[in-house]
Amino acid sequence: MRAAVLITRLYPPAVRERWGAEISHEVSESGIRSWPDALGGAARLWLHPGDWPETLAGQTCRVLAVALFAVTAVTALLLRATEPSAALTADVGHPATSLWLAPIVVGIALAAPRPPLRWDALRHLTTVAFRTLTAPAVAVVAMFVTGRSGLIEHPTGLAHAALIVYYWATLGLTAICLCTLIARVARTVTTPSTRRLCAALLLLGTGLALAATQSLLAIVWTPAGTGSLTVTLALGLLAAATISAGQDLRRASA
Repeated sequence: MRAAVLITRLYPPAVRERWGAEISHEVSESGIRSWPDALGGAARLWLHPGDWPETLAGQTCRVLAVALFAVTAVTALLLRATEPSAALTADVGHPATSLWLAPIVVGIALAAPRPPLRWDALRHLTTVAFRTLTAPAVAVVAMFVTGRSGLIEHPTGLAHAALIVYYWATLGLTAICLCTLIARVARTVTTPSTRRLCAALLLLGTGLALAATQSLLAIVWTPAGTGSLTVTLALGLLAAATISAGQDLRRASA
């Protein structure tokens, strides 16, 4: 695949549909020296959804809903990589270190698409969900059965590495398929309004900012530095991007 095509695919869908050919042609003609500007342009446009053209009614809301769930999936994978963690928890037994999760849950609830209450529509959604989630479901079941079977109790060497790769590949596949499901059903369900999406993005960003702050404090204040600097930076970047997109969408809709 040519680099110009790959870079063009990083732009928001509406921008690709309207100006994708021009972007790809310009990057291809200018060569490698245009890559930083093109990548920066894609990033800036994702942070400014108010500037997106709408080739279809409600397209911006649908894309942002999928992006919000993608950010949530990435966050889940980041936090899973740091478990167990005393700085970031997700249970009622540790309310102080689990506070970050509350705005994220509310934001997800606001951004969740609502299926139409019709039998044919529900049947279609069920079919799409089954087709999309079959592969990760099989992978999760296989992982669970392998772990419970007792066949591999203390893996070492290559077997241990293979199991770790399989575990993270399964988590990654599950996250991708869940986001794919949201994208596939977005046109057949009731997407959240612009106002709800603004609130959802700002709440998600707030939760991510709280998580990044808790992780940073754990690094600075605890003797052993129990937090992860990489995860802290990633959470901070996701928080800044999400809040920026929510504020831009609010300004554009005002």
